[in-house]
Amino acid sequence: MFRTYRSMVLVCLVIIMALMATTAGAWDYRPATFAEKQEDLASPAHNEALKPTTITKATSKTITKVTPKRIVKCKPLAMPQVCMDFPAPPTCILPRTNTRGWQLDAQAMWARTRGKIRNYHGAYNFAYWGSQGQIYPDVDMTGVLGLPEHQVVGTYSALFRFKPSWALRYSLTPMMQEGQVNGTNGVVFGTWTSLGLNSRTKWERMYHRVGLVFDTVRTASSRVGVFGDYVRVDDKMRVYQPGCCGETTNSEMNMAMAGIEFERCLRTTNKLNTMSLECKAGVAFLDNGIGADLSSAIKCSIPLNNGRWGYVSGGYRYVSLAKKYSEARLIDTTMDGGFVEMGVIF
Repeated sequence: MFRTYRSMVLVCLVIIMALMATTAGAWDYRPATFAEKQEDLASPAHNEALKPTTITKATSKTITKVTPKRIVKCKPLAMPQVCMDFPAPPTCILPRTNTRGWQLDAQAMWARTRGKIRNYHGAYNFAYWGSQGQIYPDVDMTGVLGLPEHQVVGTYSALFRFKPSWALRYSLTPMMQEGQVNGTNGVVFGTWTSLGLNSRTKWERMYHRVGLVFDTVRTASSRVGVFGDYVRVDDKMRVYQPGCCGETTNSEMNMAMAGIEFERCLRTTNKLNTMSLECKAGVAFLDNGIGADLSSAIKCSIPLNNGRWGYVSGGYRYVSLAKKYSEARLIDTTMDGGFVEMGVIF
């Protein structure tokens, strides 16, 4: 019986192997999955094409690599060169006061003072000098009254520009001198006569100027302006003996002054430091008086922050004022000399 079982098992194994040999193509899962027709599974050509190294799918999309786009550099278009005739910037620039801006300055003048004065009152003095044949002589202010010939005189000015070409300006020149009377034959001054013994002289002056300035020409490197001022001069002269007596006289001048001023840039450095030439000339008239105020200076300007400027100038100034009140009374004075001025523009 045992042999009978072994024979049955062997027969079953042979049958199973035969069946497996006839259906071996169906066990390949890749052809079964991707083939369109069942009869193609047993085709040798098909089996040869279905190797693991190559996979073909009729209905699938072909996988391709993405070809990068070629990068092309763009050169700028050649533009034609165009030459245009623009004016060159100025190489010399003057500092200027802006609209609603101020200019303040102070001046010190080493003045040489000279002049003469005539002042007679009273019947005694007229009779005395008439008998000596010296009718109405003029008294030398420095040689006879003993006033100093040289003195430092200060001038203070303020300018306000209310329009681009218009400005309002005021200046003040105060002065005071004292000296010893040197007349040996006596000095007649008013109603008082001095023999020159222990006599002293004191002269006080206030010189005011206020007016308008109009810039007729105003460029980057030059400026030309005309001005018209009202001039007020108050003089007080006193000749006296200390502890005794004396005579004091007051005189005033109310004149008009017309003039011209000019400023020209000479050089400007890389830091905008500017050197310029400044000249002013004015002539006073009316009220039986005549006068002149002339000056010329070299000015050095330095830029500050926010449009502000500071400057220093030095030059020469000449001031002459004279008035004849009557045959018995007049005053004629002159001051001239070098000066130094400092100011600021803001």
